[in-house]
Amino acid sequence: MTLSETLGGPVSAFVETELRNEARKNGILAWLDADRHYVDFVERLVAARNADTLPYPVYRFRGSHLELMLELEDAAKGSEKSPMVLYLPGFNETTIADTPLLELYAAGKRYRRALGTAVTEAAAGKVRPDQITTFLSQPNVTLEAADTWLSEHVTHGEAGLGSQLAAMQLPAIFDDLLSRTGFLAGRVTIEADQEALFKHLTIKLGLPEARGPGSLLGELLPGHAGLKPYSAQEIAFLAAAWAMVVEYVNDLKRKPEMSRLGVAAALPAALVKSCTEVAAHLRNNQPDFYRLTARDAELVLAEEVKHAKAEDLGKIDTFRFEEDTVLEAALRGLLAADGDHTAYEQAAHWAKLRLEPKAGAGSFWLKESPTRHSAWQLIEAATKLGLALDAAGSRLGSKANLDEVLTTYAERGAAVDHAHRVLEQRRVALLFPQLPEFDLLRDALEAMRERWRRWADAWAKDFNDTCRATGFLPQSNAQQRTVFNQVVKPLASESGTTALFMVDALRYEMGLELYDLLKATPQSQVSLQARLAELPTVTEVGMNVLAPVERGGRLAPAFSSEGTRVLGFSTGEFRVGSIDTRKRAMHASVGGKTCPWEALEEIVNLDPATLKKKVAQARLLVVHSREIDNAGEKGVGAAVFDVVMQRLRAAWQLLRDAGVKRFVITSDHGFLLIAPGIGTAQAHGRAIDPHRRHVFSSVAADHTGEVRVPLADLGYADSPLHVMFPETTAVFDTGKSSQNFVHGGNSLQERVIPVLTIVHKAAAGGSLLKYRVKANRQPDVAGMHRMLFTLNVDAQTALDFGSSRTVELALRTPGGDDVQVELVQVQGSDGSPVKQQAGSIHAPVGGQVEVFFRLFGGEEQRVPIELYHPGAAADVAPFVTQDRFTVSARAVAVAPREPSAPPPQILPETAEAATETAPVAPNAESVADWLDAVPDWARSFFAHLQTHRKVTEPEAIKLLGSARALRRLSKDFEKHAQKAPFLIRIEMVAGVKHYEVEGNK
Repeated sequence: MTLSETLGGPVSAFVETELRNEARKNGILAWLDADRHYVDFVERLVAARNADTLPYPVYRFRGSHLELMLELEDAAKGSEKSPMVLYLPGFNETTIADTPLLELYAAGKRYRRALGTAVTEAAAGKVRPDQITTFLSQPNVTLEAADTWLSEHVTHGEAGLGSQLAAMQLPAIFDDLLSRTGFLAGRVTIEADQEALFKHLTIKLGLPEARGPGSLLGELLPGHAGLKPYSAQEIAFLAAAWAMVVEYVNDLKRKPEMSRLGVAAALPAALVKSCTEVAAHLRNNQPDFYRLTARDAELVLAEEVKHAKAEDLGKIDTFRFEEDTVLEAALRGLLAADGDHTAYEQAAHWAKLRLEPKAGAGSFWLKESPTRHSAWQLIEAATKLGLALDAAGSRLGSKANLDEVLTTYAERGAAVDHAHRVLEQRRVALLFPQLPEFDLLRDALEAMRERWRRWADAWAKDFNDTCRATGFLPQSNAQQRTVFNQVVKPLASESGTTALFMVDALRYEMGLELYDLLKATPQSQVSLQARLAELPTVTEVGMNVLAPVERGGRLAPAFSSEGTRVLGFSTGEFRVGSIDTRKRAMHASVGGKTCPWEALEEIVNLDPATLKKKVAQARLLVVHSREIDNAGEKGVGAAVFDVVMQRLRAAWQLLRDAGVKRFVITSDHGFLLIAPGIGTAQAHGRAIDPHRRHVFSSVAADHTGEVRVPLADLGYADSPLHVMFPETTAVFDTGKSSQNFVHGGNSLQERVIPVLTIVHKAAAGGSLLKYRVKANRQPDVAGMHRMLFTLNVDAQTALDFGSSRTVELALRTPGGDDVQVELVQVQGSDGSPVKQQAGSIHAPVGGQVEVFFRLFGGEEQRVPIELYHPGAAADVAPFVTQDRFTVSARAVAVAPREPSAPPPQILPETAEAATETAPVAPNAESVADWLDAVPDWARSFFAHLQTHRKVTEPEAIKLLGSARALRRLSKDFEKHAQKAPFLIRIEMVAGVKHYEVEGNK
């Protein structure tokens, strides 16, 4: 006899299974049965235990506490929780407290199962809910009677279609109904089969039997009078809508507003689980059907929509109105949450549930709408800023010295500026009018900008107060002028090559981001120090003092004839004021046969052999970069910062592969990101006197809202001048249009610079694996380009054993930096999450990835896209698309050049552009380059169009050879036109079709 037969029936078997699982998890299970429903059942459990068919002991109270205590004496020994059931009939939580069993009861996990609940859970999915209700409404229901009743229903079986349905999984039933050629879809027109299907769905999902006018299901299909059979689609719709309603109701944190939904809330847990599984299956596998069903089902939930509050909704956005409600609540919370930590945490929680499906259920509506996904990305970035502001505190406070200031900023303040920069970058890439709740979202982001500005102003004032009290120059080991002699020179004195990265405008929080990315490098020592840049925080000061120009801790500056600009610093033998003189001073200090000085872009483009040869004879290699500063001055810094960070990591990896084991990465100064329109320019004399954040003066005059320091106090030898700064993050009024990227002042964002040191104990390990990328263009969505790509191990080079499961990829245009790629959203083609960090995609090997992006440049054109590995950690063959993508035009500004520096790159402009503009040269590309991707029979047409810019229909027939060939071209015209580097407009002129090239390309 089986255990189920010994126990008496399916309800008893259900209770025993639950007991077994709970005992395994919790050890001692104290079972309170005040109504004594299970006395006979427990006797059967004991008999099964004695027959060795029950895997855990059962002890029961039979009237004597002493007898039970003695029986339990051995069982209760030991530190481990051995599974056991302690059955206590006639006791509840109150009466057990007056017995000697209280201690043992308290040591275990309480178990209690009402008989009605046990019957309902055991019968769920086996009989209709109304049958369960009818049975339980009888007087004096016993466990034995429930076993008999349910056994009769279970063993009776189904004939015909019912037996076939019983063998099918619920998701398969829905897929079949939605298929035109499905087995069920062909049988539901037969009345008996249709009723069998409805009966099955009623049992498995708790589907209400009433389907006529006035019922919930009747309202879902108001046009169906019940006089004709339901179609397969209609049955799938009704059952799916019901499953969604059940999921919604049981995910709520309150009772539903509509009383008629109470039946959904009262369903047994097993039926609720079946409904949620069906809803999830349809979201993942039948998204179009799910979207339409949810839209129509939402119409009968008007009261729920009306009273919906975000805090009442659960983790699953079953219906669109739930996502809408939570999105609006998050934005309004951000708008009002000035220092309200709880509001930031709540909005962050909602964003995490949607953007990180592992944290919750994700949101179907984000997968369906990239614009909605973008809105939540912005909310997430805003909450991170809000939480960082709370953690940092509103004031820096008074500090005993500048060392304390540096420590406080590194520990608390840098996180705020990092979050602020990321938010500004996300804003540039994602904030477009197509986003849901655009006005409210923009207002919330503006509020976050203002909060950051108030915080930055308060910390700047406190910092300047500390500087006034303790001096503007920190101790020697925190000065910028000593970086070379204290850090670089000792490393360069060791054998081999040391690489010094001098990155213009790499502020401390960016160095901290690099540190976080590199600190886990095996067999490497990675350290980060915060130092204070020299004043004023401008390139002509900071870059020059990174060379060995200090003598005894002092500097000898040279000024322009007007005394308004630093030209360089004297070493005693010559003046360091350009790239060439810096190189000369550094080389003289460290020695070696050579001292290569290369731009960052050159390093990442050199082949490994050339790079290895270049560093072979050098004690010191200097890598310089002005990309951050140049882009910031042109107003497009937020769009370029991540690209520079990618190149820094790529150059580090390439140089390490070339044999460099020691690195120092540092900067000349930081910068402020100040939103336009927030705050006003601060006057200082004539508008032509000051620079944006500083002014030199020969007069020791103090002005309201300013801080002044004599250059002599900064260790500037023999200088009678003073330098003055706004004491907040304000800029001086220079008579020019304001910019959002500024430096030169004495704020922490401008002054704190990173000194990142990396020492590798061993050479980098290589990999034999090579990867290949393939990509296909998809239709644009909401003003965004879309592309699907896959990354796979090249099977011809190595077998995929132990390879990395993700590889970093990025997007760019093959023609250079005149076109900026702004990555918007990345996800698996099935909606699964794909990590996106610092402008890179962590692509899963073997998975298909969907990418949404935008392109901006100096002029409107059409360009291909290249997918490439931005570092040197993997061997990935770049992939260039044959299809071309439209570039939206933005104006660009011209940045000033440094002496001996290469010309600045032309980069795309943001909406807050400076007024000066320069033209962007179009990509030089031969006709053959892109015509190779056009079919042979159509090349003459497109070649003629590029040369002459217009083709009439008669000309097209001649070029193609026949009218039939033109019809063939017209059928797939858009597909072929996407490969052209220009836009093509088709117009009718006097009844004749004209193909014309748009724009200047």
